[in-house]
Amino acid sequence: MQSAQGSVLDGGLFFGAADPLGGKAPLRRISLRQEIAEVLSDDLVTGRLAAGTSLTVNETAQRFGVSATPVREALIQLAAQGLLLGGHHRGFQVCTFTWTDFAEIVESRRLLGVPLIGRVARTAPEEAMPALRALGDRLDAARWNGDVSEVALLDRRFFAELGRWSGNRRLADVLAVLRVQAWMYIVPYLRDAPPTTSGWGRYRELADRVARRDAEAAMALMRDYTSVGRRLARELADAR
Repeated sequence: MQSAQGSVLDGGLFFGAADPLGGKAPLRRISLRQEIAEVLSDDLVTGRLAAGTSLTVNETAQRFGVSATPVREALIQLAAQGLLLGGHHRGFQVCTFTWTDFAEIVESRRLLGVPLIGRVARTAPEEAMPALRALGDRLDAARWNGDVSEVALLDRRFFAELGRWSGNRRLADVLAVLRVQAWMYIVPYLRDAPPTTSGWGRYRELADRVARRDAEAAMALMRDYTSVGRRLARELADAR
């Protein structure tokens, strides 16, 4: 199966998306279920799977060219994460999030994500920094180019890379799900917004603060990230 995320190889080895500096990211083991869940999560953050969209196991299996079992497992996983509704014999539907949902998501990310960024700044190895800086540059450039899908995908990857070095996989996984939920809410508004709408453009600066081991400055910038996102979403929602 081929996807934007890479492909599953013999023995369950997975080539990640292309490294931002060129070449391939290191091999890691990933199940077919997890790869399908990752691709579908990308579809959710970009709006390719919009709120209310129905998904069936058989149709999704046909899309990926695989058996029903890993697809069913992936859809059940996404439902357990609060991204889909339904399950079993009833089919699945993409969740619809309200402003109240989004406000709670942002608050949760602020409470959990800010101290986690501080930990990453204190403990991440030097080997993590080139990829973070390169992703930060790509994100800041994508924002100015107005490509909402690219920003959403790179944002997800940027913070997944930070979470990778957090030393707490469970917490990083929770924050990753919250990030998908947040993008699911705001992407439709961003697509309808005028081209001059400005998002957050300080990803490279955050990467630099982490690289400098400046935990307090990195946490301050993370608080700014969540505040700007909440304010922008409120303005876009009110403008409709």
